[in-house]
Amino acid sequence: MIYYLLFLLILFIYICYRYLTTKPIHHFYGKIAKNDEELRDGLMHHKQKLGNNRGMLFPMEKQINSMWMKNTYIPLDIIFLDDKSRVVGYIEDAKPLSETSLSIDRESSFVLEVDGNTISKQNIKIGHAILFKEVIIE
Repeated sequence: MIYYLLFLLILFIYICYRYLTTKPIHHFYGKIAKNDEELRDGLMHHKQKLGNNRGMLFPMEKQINSMWMKNTYIPLDIIFLDDKSRVVGYIEDAKPLSETSLSIDRESSFVLEVDGNTISKQNIKIGHAILFKEVIIE
């Protein structure tokens, strides 16, 4: 009987540990920048919101990366990701048409741009994972 109770206690502790230490995964889809022009232009001249869980992913060199909002007409949240697609930082509601350089103080390997207010709506936090799937949207 004591072994059974001990087993249940260990199982309970393990389940609590796994539940409390597992980071959420947020799913997004959209375009991946594949060349210098797409990396440079990004969402410039875009005038309509992207939509729920839609965005544009920018593969970058692992360094402190920066973005800007030049010729971008919609507010964006900018999410900086490490090489395992975990959030290392973000900027919320970047001001449209601004030419100010936007960065965080940590290195990133990817940058994801999504509609403004997405971070707060989806409760995205540092350490959360982002799963991005490229889809062609016409």
